[in-house]
Amino acid sequence: MAAGNGEGISHYSTEVRPWSNLPEEILVLVIKRLLICDRIRFRAVCKGWRLPVDLIQGLFPISKLPWTMEYMWKKTADPDRTLSICKLREPDLHRSSGSGPRSYIVETGMIEGRSNFVDAEACASREGWVLFSKKEAKGSWLFFFFSPFIKQVISLPRLESVSYEVATFSSAPTSPDCVVFVAHPPESGKIRISVYHRGCGDDKTWNIYVFDVPDYWRSMESVAYMGGSFYCHFGCFSALTSFNIANQEWQQIGITYHPNYDDDWIIDDGDLFSYRNPNYLLECEGELLLAYAASKINFSPIEGHLDDELFYLFSLDWKRKAWHWKNGGSVNGLGGAAIFIGKTSFWISGGGETEIVANRVDHYSHCIPKFFLSVENRPYGAREEKREKCKLCYHPCTEELQTIWIAPPGG
Repeated sequence: MAAGNGEGISHYSTEVRPWSNLPEEILVLVIKRLLICDRIRFRAVCKGWRLPVDLIQGLFPISKLPWTMEYMWKKTADPDRTLSICKLREPDLHRSSGSGPRSYIVETGMIEGRSNFVDAEACASREGWVLFSKKEAKGSWLFFFFSPFIKQVISLPRLESVSYEVATFSSAPTSPDCVVFVAHPPESGKIRISVYHRGCGDDKTWNIYVFDVPDYWRSMESVAYMGGSFYCHFGCFSALTSFNIANQEWQQIGITYHPNYDDDWIIDDGDLFSYRNPNYLLECEGELLLAYAASKINFSPIEGHLDDELFYLFSLDWKRKAWHWKNGGSVNGLGGAAIFIGKTSFWISGGGETEIVANRVDHYSHCIPKFFLSVENRPYGAREEKREKCKLCYHPCTEELQTIWIAPPGG
């Protein structure tokens, strides 16, 4: 190597950049190796590390089991800041090891931009997003989306209405196909439906539809999205409708056959359904499933069972337009899948990590996680000795906080 004239020596130009100004491709490589909630902390380090949502939207690992989201937002003396507590808790897949589930603080303390969160109620959850509603003054409602995984808020136009009963959405609000569905109380044989299309360009208004319903139908109890339509259940077997998004068609599905164990015992609405007890309509791989929380008002639970641990499951036979016991009303008919119900409810398919919660209905009661698990091919709950052998996966929530189920975003 010639030292005098510098021949054969390579010269490199070195660019010195602060840690807060790393190239996006480097940040993406780092965030790919982090767990979901560690990515929240990563983006909170500094402004330069807050990658655009479109760059990290597909980076999350696929996890079928839902997490829990605990939250509270309160007014303070400062009108610009809100006392905020929001955390995520992942399921405990190794309960026997005593390690416990990991809890992640999304935000805590005095936070700006959260005034609309105060007194907001969770309506539905899908793909890492939660739809919230809040009653405004002068007969209007505010709806907005919030993702605790990426700390993003998407607001919707105000909806002029005195009240509403159920609300849900079809897909993640970042998708152009996202449709928000809100149903209002039936009145004098009419029902009002409000629909908002996230991907309709400059259309920033709600579309309002009014349809006929039987005079005797009471409030809408639950709603589920499946295959381009929203299905609505009004609390009794015969009261089922659908709203098709593409053609804005409202259809009353005539349910004429009631669920039964055999042809000699036909169960009437009044025998099983009570308007005081909740029921949940869910989409399960192209099947419409109805989970009804029974109580001793209707059927006496077997000894040792709590009232809120008894569920009956029904599936819709489209050919016969009939609700049928799901494998005798038993959760064994879920084929290894599981149902999570509450303010936000959904179904998850079986297999893999979901085997730990196979064939059961998980829910929270007075801050305590519980599940309904049928040990026989009959609609009865699990006996306590069987329950002890099953992993619970979820821990009690903080008493002063609201708790909902939330599915982490898929990859």
